[in-house]
Amino acid sequence: VTHLFTLGFMVMIMIGALFQVIPVITGESIPYGQAVATIVHLLLGAGTVLLVAGFATQYYQLFWYALPLLVLCFISFLTALGSLLIRGVRGGDSIFCIRLAALCLLTTIVIGVLRAAQYTWVLDFPLQSNITYLHMAWGLLGWALLLVMGVGYQVIPMFHITPNYPSPLARALPGLVFSLLLMLSVPALQALWSGIIPLLLAVIVTYASYSLWLLTQRKRKIVDITVDFWRLAMVNLILAALLFAAVYFSAPGTPLSARLNIAIGVVAIYGFACSVIMGMLQKIIPFLIYMHLQKHCIENFELLKTLPHMKMIIPVPRSKWQFRLHCIALGLLSLASLQPLLTMIAAVAVALDFCWLGFTVAMASRLYQQTAAKIAVETTGRQEISSN
Repeated sequence: VTHLFTLGFMVMIMIGALFQVIPVITGESIPYGQAVATIVHLLLGAGTVLLVAGFATQYYQLFWYALPLLVLCFISFLTALGSLLIRGVRGGDSIFCIRLAALCLLTTIVIGVLRAAQYTWVLDFPLQSNITYLHMAWGLLGWALLLVMGVGYQVIPMFHITPNYPSPLARALPGLVFSLLLMLSVPALQALWSGIIPLLLAVIVTYASYSLWLLTQRKRKIVDITVDFWRLAMVNLILAALLFAAVYFSAPGTPLSARLNIAIGVVAIYGFACSVIMGMLQKIIPFLIYMHLQKHCIENFELLKTLPHMKMIIPVPRSKWQFRLHCIALGLLSLASLQPLLTMIAAVAVALDFCWLGFTVAMASRLYQQTAAKIAVETTGRQEISSN
């Protein structure tokens, strides 16, 4: 279930978003973007299904098929992305952050492959005892958090008309996260963990708190569900840090701490990462659809006035229901991590949350296809009239 969330949902959308965000930030597209996106999409989808099937059935030989697909997927993506990022492209703090996020994704994949190799008995030498925690740390705090930081530096001021993140802070926070993760990964520095972990948690809380403050400074005071999703995400990021501190420094190894560890996963993955993604989709999908429909009108600019406006592509009431369903599912899922009797109810709520998101995406896609077809008919008709 964790990998369905992280690989199947989070990574799939994060990589897709980068194909759109990178050109906006740098003015340059990821090289061979169309081909790379298609390859990554197919390999990531197939590899995730096989990996999850191996975990679910405990038939770990499926990893022999899943791992090559996933490794090839990420090599393809990171090679294309890296060929752009190693150049002196513009983008400032956002690109600095995305570079670190890409390195964290690479590290996450390497650790994940080593861990999976243990399941298949291919790897016969012991790894660090905390290898699973390092895999999660590099994936959630490295790849996911740093990518959200990098994208947020760009989209929060642009979409929500807030002040910019101060450049010294925007550079220091991701740099500290990356450096502290490196230190946590060195076994010889284990004696310093009691100092490293509080500092890492303080960095996380600082970023989330400053983001919440920035959102209070936005000049556009109209109701915006994406802002609510951002606020929810940042509150959950702070909560995840506080819960981790409580577990790490109070009573590790107790039955309560085991349940709290699950709660931390729920709050970090579903409360933070999924909230940001769901909120951003309410903006990204209408923006992309409108942009692509504009391209269809390039031969007849008069058709631009027939295009659906952004709030027609994803209506505000539909976004509001998404936020309500997500909050209900998050609340139930958090309670279920402490009280297992609520698990089935929480599962239904999560299913409804994602079904509604699927419905929203499907309706937006349908509107795009219908409008594109009308534009094609109008364009063809006008061309025939002109030729006659």
